[in-house]
Amino acid sequence: MGSRAKLGLVVAGCMALTVLAGCSKEEPGTPTASVEETPDGTTQRPTTKAPSETASADKIDPCSLLPDADAAKFGLATPGKARTGNFGIPECKWTASGKFIVGISFANKKLAEFTGDAVTLPKRKAVQTVDGGGFRGCSIVLELTDTVSAFNVVSSVDNAPGAQMCPQALEIAKVMDSKLP
Repeated sequence: MGSRAKLGLVVAGCMALTVLAGCSKEEPGTPTASVEETPDGTTQRPTTKAPSETASADKIDPCSLLPDADAAKFGLATPGKARTGNFGIPECKWTASGKFIVGISFANKKLAEFTGDAVTLPKRKAVQTVDGGGFRGCSIVLELTDTVSAFNVVSSVDNAPGAQMCPQALEIAKVMDSKLP
């Protein structure tokens, strides 16, 4: 299997395990973000407006939470790759070639339903989980509303301990925090 395929499996697995680690049931919703394929075979993510105060997990484009300029500062390839993830919820992923993978998604869940250590962000409450749910990586979950949380997962492509990914996850969470309503 090629390195791109392995990388895709790692990201998908990490995001799935992160969601499952905090999920007890599926939440209904209709995803609004989708990937459009252009005639040359490339993908294009949808453009959306900034999240509203009545945001729900299925109404925010996760790619909008890490704009290309910010993603590039972390060494991530841009644009992020939008897709519909587990449970029909939009997600977006980026790769820093040969180093680490970043995924951003949402959960129709309260922050209190996620386990982890509290982290300080300027605008909202958040928790950090290291090597949780059977994967190596660092995940930070941000409280968006009383019933919706946004999260990022940063995992190493060489299966390094998740604690090494936490500085990047925290900086990405700060960018997300500034973009969320």
